Amino acid sequence: MSAETDKSIQRALEEDKELRLALYQKQRNLEAIFDAVPIGMLLIDRQMIVKRVNNTIRKITAKDYSQLIDKNICDILGCKNTANDTSGNGCLSYQNCVIIKTIQYTLKNQQPLHQQDFKPNFKANDQQVKPWFSLTTEPIIFDNKLFVVLTIEDITVRKRAEEKLLETMALKSQFISTVSHELRTPLACMKESITIVLDQIAGKINKKQRKFLDIAKRNVDRLSRLINNVLDFQKLEAGKMTCHMEQDRIESALEEVYETMLAIAKKKNINLSLEITDNPGESIFDRDKIIQIVTNLVNNAIKFTPDKGTVTIKAGEKKENIFISIKDTGIGIPADDLRKIFNSFYRVYRSGKEIQGTGLGLPIVKKIVDMHHGRIDVESELNKGSTFTVYLPKKFKVNKQTVSAENDQLLEKAIT
Repeated sequence: MSAETDKSIQRALEEDKELRLALYQKQRNLEAIFDAVPIGMLLIDRQMIVKRVNNTIRKITAKDYSQLIDKNICDILGCKNTANDTSGNGCLSYQNCVIIKTIQYTLKNQQPLHQQDFKPNFKANDQQVKPWFSLTTEPIIFDNKLFVVLTIEDITVRKRAEEKLLETMALKSQFISTVSHELRTPLACMKESITIVLDQIAGKINKKQRKFLDIAKRNVDRLSRLINNVLDFQKLEAGKMTCHMEQDRIESALEEVYETMLAIAKKKNINLSLEITDNPGESIFDRDKIIQIVTNLVNNAIKFTPDKGTVTIKAGEKKENIFISIKDTGIGIPADDLRKIFNSFYRVYRSGKEIQGTGLGLPIVKKIVDMHHGRIDVESELNKGSTFTVYLPKKFKVNKQTVSAENDQLLEKAIT
């Protein structure tokens, strides 16, 4: 063998050694990263056997690596169900196990599953603890074999914060509802007493007395409306407002609104009109709720329309929907505010013009329209007016208690 050949072999051996060292170092770096990840990670084969874990899993399970590798996933997690299972299959016999079902889905479909929250019965340091975890599975192929990378993230802090928030929200809702209900009784008594005096049942009153009594009555009425708005909003937020869906004609409901609001419009010197185009026919809706939202929109239109302006209520059929539009010649809404007006407690700033309100009227309108599976659009131009249009599906079918029952169940689950 020539010296040149020896050198070539030596160079090849050195290059091979360098390559092996580089691969080894790369593997060590990847393992270091794998172990440093603060989320628990496991590599699992088709037989539910754990082939690799990181340091976070070791901390979660309070076990050494020798107790984790080549063990069944349920055994290493120390699930209570596994300890009680005599089938010899770990937790595989438990069909409702979130971990097993998630892994099996990914193995079968070779598709990932993300953020499956669960509360397992883990044992750590011989102490039974029940933290919250979030699962994620990703399919991966090594040496032509299918594995699943399972990540387990401890979300106990987040879940406890969410539970605390739900408790706080429930207490806030209960407090607001209780206070609002308690305010209604004395307000009703005050209003009735003022009305008796204004009607001169308790004796004659002079012009000056009537003026101050009128002011008191207006403010009592305003306070009553504010309380009603708050209560309605609380019910809608909690999903406790019931929809009584019945077949009816929209014209009848709009005529009732028109007759109710006509006196208010005349008092402000506003021309209020009602136009029914085509023949909308019958549809399914909650009459009281539709009257409530149209009254709210008409009242807003009158409120923001100057003297001698016009407000038009219009209804008709458009494709598979019934539309109700309220158009005014009022002061309009700035473009920047249009996308915010349905936000809770949001009020449009009007320079030099302070108009009372809670900022709940339009959010309530939006939520009621949503409950009808409809939509509401708004077009507006400053100093030229606004048009609010509500679209309600003609063929919408729902049981009377569907909306409230579903939301009540969700709320109860969230709180409990």
